Amino acid sequence: MKVAVVQTRWADDPADGLRNAQLAVEEATGSGDPDVICFPEFFLGPPWYMPGQQHLKGRTDTRIPGPVVETFQKLAQSTRTNIVLGSVVEELDDGKYSNTSLFLDRNGSITGRAAKAHVFGNEMVVCRPADALGVVETDFGRIGLAVCSDFWVPESIRVMALAGVHTVFVPGGTLRQNQALMVNALRTTAYLNHVNVVYASSVGLVEGMRGDRVVQIHFAGTSLVVTPEGVTAQAGSARPQILHAALEPPEPHGDGGHWRSLRRPEAYTPLLGPYVGMSRDLAAELRTSLAESGGGTAAPTTNPQEARA
Repeated sequence: MKVAVVQTRWADDPADGLRNAQLAVEEATGSGDPDVICFPEFFLGPPWYMPGQQHLKGRTDTRIPGPVVETFQKLAQSTRTNIVLGSVVEELDDGKYSNTSLFLDRNGSITGRAAKAHVFGNEMVVCRPADALGVVETDFGRIGLAVCSDFWVPESIRVMALAGVHTVFVPGGTLRQNQALMVNALRTTAYLNHVNVVYASSVGLVEGMRGDRVVQIHFAGTSLVVTPEGVTAQAGSARPQILHAALEPPEPHGDGGHWRSLRRPEAYTPLLGPYVGMSRDLAAELRTSLAESGGGTAAPTTNPQEARA
């Protein structure tokens, strides 16, 4: 399986971001013959609920189906290439949102999708979390979709591996202060779960006021392709880039497969019961914090349990 990982730089105008993404598909297919092209989380640009981004509401979020998705369905069909359409803030019919990734096959059909299950930051009061993980059947085997912070929760990737996934695609965003940690975490995830991991990140800066202070969030690229044996391709941190890599399903009897065979599910029953922090309402806590600081960007929801990103 040949993959192309698109590392994008956020444009000031989302229309430019869309054009840049289209050009990236043309470049990726022109410089190779990828089976899958993978975009990062929020490839159109930052979501409106990040600090200082309220002007992007209705511009970097979209309906599915809708014109943005249809554009890439046509590209997938014309190039005969599968596309992991990073993630977009999907506007749902009930006025809520979801941080959604799509898998488009070579015919341009949506054959897989995953909404982020483990929402982060302001997403908690804007987006609805998924209750299931993204496992997709493709013409090169079973793959997984994990949207950004989903990969940080160990159970997510392990469940996919146990379902027979050989490669997990992670549309994400590397925070500048976490670069070294991200590389180590992705390598460890691939090794312990005996899967390949394809991770795509954007480059860009989000800046805005929160109360009386300026908040800056730097996204620093560092897209990766990782096998259980280690990193096979890595992008820089400051510019748009396309990584090309060839991947094979990991050998079933490698070290990671060995760890998997030692599992004792009967010892893990606490995972299904109460856990530390279960009674906390993080969305409500965040709304209170934003209200007290006087600088919130997240819209309130009537039911905190409906929050998701």
